Amino acid sequence: MKHLATSLEYFQESVIREMTRKAIENDAINLSQGMPDFSPPKELTQGISRALKQDEHQYTVTYGNYDLREKIAEKLSLYNHITADPEDEITITCGASEAIASSILALINPGDEVLILEPWYENYVPITLLAQGKPVFVGLSEDTFNLNEESIKEKISDKTKLVILNTPHNPTGKVFTSSEQNIISDMCQDHDLIALTDEIYEHIIYDDEKHISLGSISGMEDRTITVSGFSKTFSITGWRLGYVASEKELMSGIRKVHDYLTVCAPSILQKAVMQSFQLQQTYFEELKERYLKNRNFLLKELNKLDFNAFKPSGAYYLFADISSFGMKDKEFADFLVRDKGVATVPGTSFYQKQEDRPNQGQQYVRFSFSQKMNTLQEAIKRIKERI
Repeated sequence: MKHLATSLEYFQESVIREMTRKAIENDAINLSQGMPDFSPPKELTQGISRALKQDEHQYTVTYGNYDLREKIAEKLSLYNHITADPEDEITITCGASEAIASSILALINPGDEVLILEPWYENYVPITLLAQGKPVFVGLSEDTFNLNEESIKEKISDKTKLVILNTPHNPTGKVFTSSEQNIISDMCQDHDLIALTDEIYEHIIYDDEKHISLGSISGMEDRTITVSGFSKTFSITGWRLGYVASEKELMSGIRKVHDYLTVCAPSILQKAVMQSFQLQQTYFEELKERYLKNRNFLLKELNKLDFNAFKPSGAYYLFADISSFGMKDKEFADFLVRDKGVATVPGTSFYQKQEDRPNQGQQYVRFSFSQKMNTLQEAIKRIKERI
């Protein structure tokens, strides 16, 4: 394919979306893609009706409805302890993924290095390659997925420009502690680096853990790009509404890329999602309780079946060690979806294959528990039938 860009040589079909396709083909329960099967709050769907009546059919300004940006600024201040001016430091995007893409494309020059904690969510690497940057992988500890200070410091070079932090973490559910984030903060300030944080699961946290935004740490205010959105918290992944916040100079570049990628996020849905700010605190408490019950059920049942699943403190994924089954991740995931009717994600899709560590991730599969309890119960029943 001589006419295609050479950067695409490193691309493959999204493994997560591939497993969703296989789930459909095999009439399987889809525990691969993080799509809640819960309905969004009625306030949001009623908001669509109101927006339709108000004829919200045309473009908003490219960086988003101002009233929505103002509400996000209030939320960032109260929940994340980040100050952002809605006028020129917040942009509404087509999902958190587009916010991440716009940010990386706005910052990275050919040859710039981007530090990516491994395992990683699958879109960080392709976007870095599209920007002609170089992904540099920093391995988290295998048992606890903790960040080791020496491991990240030894990867810094004079070409390092950006570090990506995802907390709560996909695929493991790890919530990075204040001490771990201070390591990143100190490193960024010592080496004049920018941090990009993916905080899309910020409201889904368990066991008295607290969400910490890197941008709230002293000295990181002007060197952190904070990304989040509405999809996971309100079960509206198909609405594709995210946002990005940063200081004015960084945001000016992000907005330029965003403008030419998507123009603006859907105007009707921007209007409708305003209703999320009217929800009471009980909504967020019930959200955590729902997923906590799901986590505890799936963790207990999988471990009974000789999986060795890491206990997540956030998000809605279980990263499970399958070593006891004598199969590698892709073989095991195909076995589950074809023979048992349950789709998972092979662990290698969250790791970069390297010459000195060619088998990284082969002992893992990722389960999503963003589904109703009866769906999870049926999935466990199907797995039990042949294991």
